Amino acid sequence: MQGWKRKSESKKKFDRHRKLEKKQRKYYDKNTKLARKDRKLVDKNYIQKQGKVEHCSVNATAHYSNDLAQSVWVPHHDQQPSQEYFITRYKVHLAGVHNEATKEQINYVIGESELLNKGPNGVLSLVFNAIKQFNRGEKHLKINCDNSAGQNKNKVSLWFYSCLVIKGYHETIEQNFMMKGHNKSKVDGNFGMIKRRYKKSTVYNIEQFAEVVRKSSPEGYNKVQLYENGKGFNYYDFKEKLEPYFARLPSIGKYHHFLIENSNFGVVKVKEFVDSPWIEIDLLKDDGREREEVIEEIRNLVFTILTPKPLSLERQEYLHKKIRPLLPEKYWNTLPLPVLQC
Repeated sequence: MQGWKRKSESKKKFDRHRKLEKKQRKYYDKNTKLARKDRKLVDKNYIQKQGKVEHCSVNATAHYSNDLAQSVWVPHHDQQPSQEYFITRYKVHLAGVHNEATKEQINYVIGESELLNKGPNGVLSLVFNAIKQFNRGEKHLKINCDNSAGQNKNKVSLWFYSCLVIKGYHETIEQNFMMKGHNKSKVDGNFGMIKRRYKKSTVYNIEQFAEVVRKSSPEGYNKVQLYENGKGFNYYDFKEKLEPYFARLPSIGKYHHFLIENSNFGVVKVKEFVDSPWIEIDLLKDDGREREEVIEEIRNLVFTILTPKPLSLERQEYLHKKIRPLLPEKYWNTLPLPVLQC
């Protein structure tokens, strides 16, 4: 009898989870439809202004999704040689930010010697770069993220989006998360196209993998952004700069929706599920000062640029001895192997 009760309770729990997941997915689709509808107004304004649009100049909504893909390895062959099977080749990381309105995706192709980390500063620096590239003056931004505490659902993300609203990039920013185990979005579909072409390709360096990414989408939706020693994009220290101004959000893991508005700087609205009520939580630290004074300080913040740490000498030597001989001679200087220390 007790076993039957446990099964009944488990089924009820599962049914509730499925019902919530469907509601979350429906909300994601609703935001995509809204962004695509508003895109006509955005494009019209962009043409009228001849590409010189200011932030928050169009009463429209943008909708992005971002995620990290599994890493790939170079060199890579469609028929893997036996000598490559037991070695650790050069790792190339892939991250993407997808514009749900235009279907375009900026794919960040980052070598292992170019990666800052997969923590908040590393991930948010890519999101920041994408927001600057995609921004066409929309007042409102909705961004859908993978339900990962280390990368997306954390205190630094809320501080970062609060700062963007204070600086005037958007009037409102809403960060949304799917239920755990149901995180797939449009960005994953574009990753799938990349992986399919990669499996059929021969790749000897990071530039050739970037070309695989570009050619993976027949319509040209998959764009590429390389690091190129900071020429492509920069990493920023958001955590250290923003920590003095914002507090930690208690029990952040249980919420799936976060809303930041310019009508109430420093306050974050949170709710557990799409049909839950909003709860307002003030994260701004004023330390007894005037609130507007603190806001103005945040508005004028300049973020410190971070540089990825060089690979260990052991890893450098491994790449030089084990990987370089696998490349055709004309590619010896194209694979971004670190310079060995003398």
